Amino acid sequence: MIRLAGVPALALIAAIASGCVKVTSRSTNSARTGTEQILMTGAADRAIGSIDFSPLAGQTVYLTPATAATDSDWINFSLRREMARQGVLLTTEKAEAQTIVESAIGAYGTDEVDKSVSLPSGFSVGLLPLPLPIGGNSNDSGFYRRQRQNSVVKLALFAYDAKSRHMVWDSNTIIGQGDLDRKFLGTTNISRQTTEPELETYPPRGIIR
Repeated sequence: MIRLAGVPALALIAAIASGCVKVTSRSTNSARTGTEQILMTGAADRAIGSIDFSPLAGQTVYLTPATAATDSDWINFSLRREMARQGVLLTTEKAEAQTIVESAIGAYGTDEVDKSVSLPSGFSVGLLPLPLPIGGNSNDSGFYRRQRQNSVVKLALFAYDAKSRHMVWDSNTIIGQGDLDRKFLGTTNISRQTTEPELETYPPRGIIR
């Protein structure tokens, strides 16, 4: 890894000299980037994994699917898997259930900040006291770039007796969060910190996505 403790300060000096600080938008051929999907489903999995379903263990339960989120299929799968892990007896027939569980998603999205600093026009990278990776120059995606993405999931569940309709359990509101913080020198990813193990290797280092 290239160690660049002075890069932020150096980038700031370049920005002041050139006035080339910009915020750029993401680029993707799908509705959402793969990175964003991993951030979101990872945050959802952590939120769901923190729920204590043990009061419902041994009961035949029907889960009313959540439908508000883009990844609702994954969220419902993750909920059912966690419930089964904790001893809940799941049924796909509401009429067979002893207990009905209602689920809802209150927030499901990401926030992104993407900043880059370009060197002044005509500036020679040979003047810098550090090596610039091959292919990295002020005409690519900026001399120095930092991209930070944060994901958040808010969900809640409650259960009621199928016959009496009395509430028997409440998860309270659950919040799950995720983040990815990457720094680039030219087109080379020089630093990466994330809550998601999958994002340690994806996207591949050396490629800006």
